[in-house]
Amino acid sequence: MSNSIATHDGVVVSIQEQKVTVEMHVISACSTCKAHEKCAFVDKDDKIVQIETPDWKDYAVGDNVIVSVDESLGLLAVLLAYILPAILIIGSVVLLSRISDSEVLVAFTSIAITALYFLILYRAHHRLQKKFSFSLKKEEK
Repeated sequence: MSNSIATHDGVVVSIQEQKVTVEMHVISACSTCKAHEKCAFVDKDDKIVQIETPDWKDYAVGDNVIVSVDESLGLLAVLLAYILPAILIIGSVVLLSRISDSEVLVAFTSIAITALYFLILYRAHHRLQKKFSFSLKKEEK
């Protein structure tokens, strides 16, 4: 876990063959601010993730665990979710502006191209889900 980008404490809520389901209480980084109780931007949320692991028999319901994701996978997620769509939007607007004088056509085509990208990303979620895997480790007492 030395190169993990994010780690969260969690509790095992269920176990199936090869899969451990963990509930994490995720709090945004600004929760350490002194004004976080009065702030509307603090993000507190319970997340449930299902983690495939060959060591699934080593865990029991109620175990405290640490869930982490590798740093390179975090960077790939940022690339797929933010950077590539931004490049698609900006690139299509610039390219289509040179081809067409209709701003409406440029806008709708750029939105359609971006929507198509996210549709392809959604359709590939099974392949991406195998690539974006979480690591699981028992919390040391």
